[in-house]
Amino acid sequence: MKHYKYWLALEQSRGMGPAHLKEIYDSLSGLGLSIIDLFSLTPAEIKNELALKEPVIEAIAHAAKKLPMIEEECCTLLESGIEMLLFFEEQYPFRLARLMKSSMPPILYLYGNREILNTRGAAVLGDSNVSGKGEVITYLAAKELVRHRIAVISGFARGADLIAHRAALENGGDTIAVLPYGFAHLKVPGILHDVFNPQNMLLVSQFSYGREYTQFNAMQRNKLACALSHAAFIVEAPTEGGIFEAGKSARNLAIPLYVTEYSSYPESAAGNAALIRDFGALPVRGRMINNTLSPNLDRLIADIKFGP
Repeated sequence: MKHYKYWLALEQSRGMGPAHLKEIYDSLSGLGLSIIDLFSLTPAEIKNELALKEPVIEAIAHAAKKLPMIEEECCTLLESGIEMLLFFEEQYPFRLARLMKSSMPPILYLYGNREILNTRGAAVLGDSNVSGKGEVITYLAAKELVRHRIAVISGFARGADLIAHRAALENGGDTIAVLPYGFAHLKVPGILHDVFNPQNMLLVSQFSYGREYTQFNAMQRNKLACALSHAAFIVEAPTEGGIFEAGKSARNLAIPLYVTEYSSYPESAAGNAALIRDFGALPVRGRMINNTLSPNLDRLIADIKFGP
């Protein structure tokens, strides 16, 4: 854990983005230096040895001043059982770097079974005000996915997100909840109390411990959920907002996108047709299984099992 605080301080410094952090890592690696070595150098030495630009050098100096506060944050994380995963570590999902490139989160904060992070999974996303039909579709979709040993990936909001997680856990599967805030603001919702199991669930955040919820964070959360997935299923999306944008993110990231096709769309699914028509989402229709109309996910499951 000793070197984590330095990367944490850098990540929280003004003007320091993922591309800058990668530049620092590459420069240090090329010279055989560690992040601890970096913080022992003067600004002049950093400029001469690492050839970093002035704004990056200023950010390093700012990070050094933050270290005492960051040390407290690291202790809080450690005491809470929250792990950090840096962008250059072996277990960091390679697909995030490949798909998100310079916008990949440089640090992931994890609680639960981190082995789930590198299993094949599907994002199951829907509106917080999902319709009654959408609730059933969400539950049956998650149940079908875990039956095929596919992890369910979603947010942690009321509605479709929590239904997807509960369905996965109730049926013995694995699930990943991606948070739109830091772990300081986490509360396990009542709907999950009786099924919550850290062995089958992983909570993931790209935000520092005390970071509060914002709408922008929620958008970033949805993009990360899609990037972690090998296919995305939008159960219901309004015509605008986070879920509709998540569908667009999936397409921009070249992730197979599937959307529920209704004969008559409820208001919470008013954007579904547009995702199918304008963004090339593949329609998911129902089929009868044991006298129950269930979403047909055969093609989505094939994309996950046999795709790149």
